[in-house]
Amino acid sequence: RMPVPFRKMYGLGNDFIVLDARKDPKLSSASEAKRATALTDRKTGIGCDQLIILEKSDEATCFMRIINADGSEVGACGNATRCIGGLCFEEDPSLTIVTIRTKAGLLKCYRGSGPDMISVDMGPPRLKWDEVPVAREVDTLHCGTAVEGPGLTDCACCSMGNPHATFFVPDCEKIELEKIGHDLEHHSFFPERCNVSVVTVSEDKKVIRMRVWERGTGITLACGTGACATLTNAVRRGLIGAAQGFKAEVRMDGGSLWIQYAPPGSGVENEGHVMMSGPYATAFSGEIPDCLWG
Repeated sequence: RMPVPFRKMYGLGNDFIVLDARKDPKLSSASEAKRATALTDRKTGIGCDQLIILEKSDEATCFMRIINADGSEVGACGNATRCIGGLCFEEDPSLTIVTIRTKAGLLKCYRGSGPDMISVDMGPPRLKWDEVPVAREVDTLHCGTAVEGPGLTDCACCSMGNPHATFFVPDCEKIELEKIGHDLEHHSFFPERCNVSVVTVSEDKKVIRMRVWERGTGITLACGTGACATLTNAVRRGLIGAAQGFKAEVRMDGGSLWIQYAPPGSGVENEGHVMMSGPYATAFSGEIPDCLWG
C-alpha cells in the first residue's frame, strides 16, 4: 500500500488529523468507525479531537468531512474550518476567498488580520426549536427548567450546523463541567445530543469567558461553533449589543476567538450572519503507519 500522508493541525488547541482525499479518494475510508477511532486515540494512535477528510467538490474549494473521536460524523466544526481555510490559502496564494462545503452548508473563509488568522462567515444561526433541535416546542432563548444541572438553569439554544446549549452564570469557573457535561449532552431534551457551554460575560461586555463540553468528545480547549453560539445567544439576550458592535472576544481555555453577530435588520455589515475570526496552525505532518490503517 502507498503511504498515507497526514497533517496535524489545530485551532486554539482543538486539534485535528487532516487527510486529503481530493487526489486519492481511497483515503475517505478513514471515516470507517474502527479506523477513525484507531487514528484519533491519543495513547495508541496519532490522537486528535476530530478527524478531517478533504474531498473534491464541484461547487466549492473542497468538501470537508468531520469525524469525532468516537467515530460519529458531524456537520460543523469552526476551528477545523479555519484550519482548512488556511491550508487552502497556503496551497493557492492567489485565492481571495476559500469556500468549504460541509454536511451543514457552505462556509466562506477570508484571510484575517495576520498571517495565521482566518475569518469565516459561519452563516445564519438556526434559532427555531426544531432546527436546533430540541425535543419540544419552546422559546430557544429561554429554555427554563427543561435542562438543569448544579448551578445551571434556563439555557439558550441555537444551531451552528450542530446543536448548542449556552448557560449564562456569574462564574463559569465554579461549574464542575467535567462531572455534569456527559449527562447534559445526553439529556432527553436534546434528541441529537448537544454541545454544552457555561459562560460568563465580563462587566465591560468586551469579553465572554467560555468553557465547553463537546458532543462526542467531552471537554475541549476550544470550540469554534460553540463560541459562535455563545455570542449569538448573548446578543439575543441583550447582554452584548450595538454599543459593542454586536461582537466580543470569546475566551476559552485554548485561547480567544473574535465573534460578531449583528441581528437581521440591525443595518450592520454581514447582518444575520455569524462572523468568526481566529488563528490556525500546523503542528507537524507525517505518514500513517500500516498498523493504524488496518
